Amino acid sequence: MEWKWYLWFIRMAVMLLVLERCSWCTTDACLEHERIALLHLKPFFNYRNQLQSWVEVKGSDCCKWERVECNTTTRRLIQLSLNSTKWEDNMEYVMDNRNLNAWYLNASMFLPFEELKRLYLSGNVIGGSLENEGFQLLSRLNNLETLDLSGNSLKNTILFHMRNISSLKTLRLSANQLKGRLDHIHGLNNLTNLKYLDLSWNNIESISNQGIS
Repeated sequence: MEWKWYLWFIRMAVMLLVLERCSWCTTDACLEHERIALLHLKPFFNYRNQLQSWVEVKGSDCCKWERVECNTTTRRLIQLSLNSTKWEDNMEYVMDNRNLNAWYLNASMFLPFEELKRLYLSGNVIGGSLENEGFQLLSRLNNLETLDLSGNSLKNTILFHMRNISSLKTLRLSANQLKGRLDHIHGLNNLTNLKYLDLSWNNIESISNQGIS
């Protein structure tokens, strides 16, 4: 009988060891495909090496990287703060030279972050998005509640691209290049969860009477 108890004890010890190691793997590191996705973003948002903690080391916990926040339980990325990571920190310089420095973003690069709630992209002189890779793709992120695109070079068409991101609660578009009569703003009626919309510091003359209800 003793050898049976001994065998049972060995089995239990092995099981506990495996469970402990598995628990360590799932709680102390971010998801590998999200880490790789962040590294794909890095070349576009690394002015003056601000993202130096984003390293190409397998197993590196991207939840501990600067400008990244993860859910403490699932280890999925929930916030990405890439504000002022493309050009000069001097906002006056950015605003004076944004037409010269404007670039087009591939919004599909954010799709791997399926639980993303807050995305901050202000002060990066984004002039728009690539064809077929536009901001409308962010509608696939069902948990996205806050999107900050202030201080860029976006035109009136950005409102049209926002119309299907139905999960949005906060949308900041201040200090862009919106101007004239905003006939596209009626498309934001689809954003039934939207509570805060910032259109300040643009050259808006009027807003369509079909605006947000």
